Formats: sequence, C-alpha cells, structure tokens
Amino acid sequence: MIYKFKENRVWRAYYGGERLDAFAGKEERVRGRRPEEWIASTVIAFNADRPNEKEGISVTEEGENFAELIENNPVEMLGKALAERYKNKMSILVKLLDAGERLVIQCHPSVPFAKKEFGSQFGKTECWYILEADETANVYLGFKEGITKEKWKALFETQNVEGMLDCLHNHSVKKGDLYFVEGGVPHAIGGGCLMVELQEPTDLMVIPERVTPSGVELADVKLHGGIGFDKMWDCYHYNGMSKEEIKEKYYRHVDENATGMIPVVDSSLTERFSLDVLRIDGEYTTDFCGKYAACVVTDGIFTLNDGEREYTLKKSDKFFIPASTEKIKWTGKGEAAICLPCE
Repeated sequence: MIYKFKENRVWRAYYGGERLDAFAGKEERVRGRRPEEWIASTVIAFNADRPNEKEGISVTEEGENFAELIENNPVEMLGKALAERYKNKMSILVKLLDAGERLVIQCHPSVPFAKKEFGSQFGKTECWYILEADETANVYLGFKEGITKEKWKALFETQNVEGMLDCLHNHSVKKGDLYFVEGGVPHAIGGGCLMVELQEPTDLMVIPERVTPSGVELADVKLHGGIGFDKMWDCYHYNGMSKEEIKEKYYRHVDENATGMIPVVDSSLTERFSLDVLRIDGEYTTDFCGKYAACVVTDGIFTLNDGEREYTLKKSDKFFIPASTEKIKWTGKGEAAICLPCE
C-alpha cells in the first residue's frame, strides 16, 4: 500500500510560501510564515512563539495520523532492521521549503552532540535539492578558515550579523544543485529558492541571530535550543575550509539531461540517508529491498502499481512507500525525489 499525504504546512520564523502554492498549482499564492511543508513527518515543530501548537505530524489522505501508523505497525512500515535500530522511529524527515527571504544563520547537532546535550538518538544532518532558484539565489555554508569559537561568540554578543555572514562561504545555487549539510556545519539558506530538504527527524538547532532579516525577534530558548548559551557554542565544528574544499565535499548537481534512477546523496556523503532522483518518460520498476521511501513528485504525472492497486500521482503529490512493499511499476513522464533511510 502507498500512503498519500494531505498538505502539512508548518509555522516558521521566516517568510515564504508563494512558491509552494505555485508548485501545488494553486491560483492564490500567499506569502506568510508557513513556508515549509513537512512530508512523512513524525516530528513536532519547535516554535518558541507558539508553544501550545503541536504541529508538524503528517496526516494521510484518509485522515490517519502518520506517527500513529508508524507506532502501530513499525515492522511493516519501517522494516525489521530499521525498526530495531531506531527503536520503532522514522529515521528521516522530508520537507518542501520555500525561502522567501534569507533564513537566519543556524547550526544543527551531530548525532554525538544530540545524544549528549539534547537526549536525542538523531542529530540533524540534512541536504538541499534545489527545484527552483532565482538568478540571485544563494546559500551560506561552512566556516571560512581561521574562525574560532571566541570570534564567533564575540560576533554574537555584538549581534554583528554581517560579520557572521562574512565568516561563512557564500554559494550561488541553481536548479538541480544539491548541497549536503553535515551536523555541526553553520549555514543559512538565502532567499529566492524552492527545495526538497531531506534530513534526520528532529527540529534541533542553535541560532546566533536574535532577529530575523524581516524583523521577527527570536526567544532565547530558540537561540540555544534549550541547552543554554554556554553549551550552544560547542554545537559548531570550527574546522574551517576553503570555498573550493566545501564545494568538493558537499556539492552535487543533477544533470538536466540525465534519466532513470539518478543517485544524488549516497554513502560518499553520509550514512544517515540517501536521495535519488527518478526521471522517466515511459516505464520504470523500483525495488527498495526492504526499505521504506518518502517521495515527492517534482514534475509531471505518474501511475504507480504495487501489484495490488494503481495510484495516480502528479506534481506536488507526497507519499510514503512502506518497507513491506515490494516492486513498484512507475508509468508516465516526470520526475520524483526519492528519499530513503540507510541501515
């Protein structure tokens, strides 16, 4: 069985959303503070300004709470090996993200730091697959060489945001680009792009900017994530690199003429997850060999047959393929981002 999801827009501190509306084919396109759509999500968003709002959990088209589906059927949904390894929890989270402005600089924990300071079995290593980008779209990724904890803390104390941004490498982005963001690496997504974000399933981060570019003031707990200002500086990895080294290590690009199943994020980048782009005009059969998959149709339209029934899926549709599902036959013309866990 394939589980298709309802729209699941989540409140954030930055503005965007018009590209998500356009992507979904809506006539009305609204700029607001719901610039992300969370897919196959079992994670509750951490919004310090909305502490009573428990949002973020995906809901299927049939109205089923996705976290409860996983909890009630972990082996069928996740596979025996992954259910045992991650204590019946999803080990990935997928998002569609519309950066209508620059996001604040942030850093996510590695798994060791997350275990020690946040009590979480997951960190928040992530990657960004760019679907659309303005000519001026960019991301900031990685410390330049020579940045120390002391210098970084001093910039925070004076709230010298331009100084902070100058400590990071500025990379222009275009459609088909992918940037991998390892836990501990500081970063900021610039405005003007729509992306698929694949990550570990948490909302853990530390933030050195007290006010967002559009003037939203962030609570202290949002800055340090609940671990306190003294500990947050140890979340960062201060091993700076040149821009060329950052790009060689963390950058990939999907050729617009490539077809079939195109590996984008694999074991050369991380052992946390993988991302493939399926691009076909005709038929293709997938077999995920006992792993589950969270997918987004990024262009075109497909018919999927799992041996029991057929599903029609078009651009912007999001769905989950359980680990118990065997081969699936895809028919149509288009592209899909396929996100998988790693054992």
